[in-house]
Amino acid sequence: METPETIRATLAQAYGTTQYWKIYPDLLITDGVKLMAEMCNAYWLLQDAFIWLHSDKLKGEEFIVFKLILNEHSALLSIEDSNYNVLAKQDIPFTDFPLQEGITMYWCDNVLMLPTEY
Repeated sequence: METPETIRATLAQAYGTTQYWKIYPDLLITDGVKLMAEMCNAYWLLQDAFIWLHSDKLKGEEFIVFKLILNEHSALLSIEDSNYNVLAKQDIPFTDFPLQEGITMYWCDNVLMLPTEY
């Protein structure tokens, strides 16, 4: 796994995307999200987002914000709408996610992206 500094520097360059990556039957991700998942060993986070996107709690939402908030070796995945209303929360009892500030991802138009790619 890369150092947090290297990951931050790489993800800071993620503006737009050159292509979309299909990771589940109906979920596309951008280059930046793919890089984050690879560099942070966090495909589990994409799987959690995919599961939430198909839950009844998020039906009808057009824009969703996924925020991974770290607390030492555990985390909270907060799922919000575009008005910062919390729609759901998921406790993650253990994670080795390397960025202590966590990560935020946006979902809209069936694409999961980093905020800089919106």
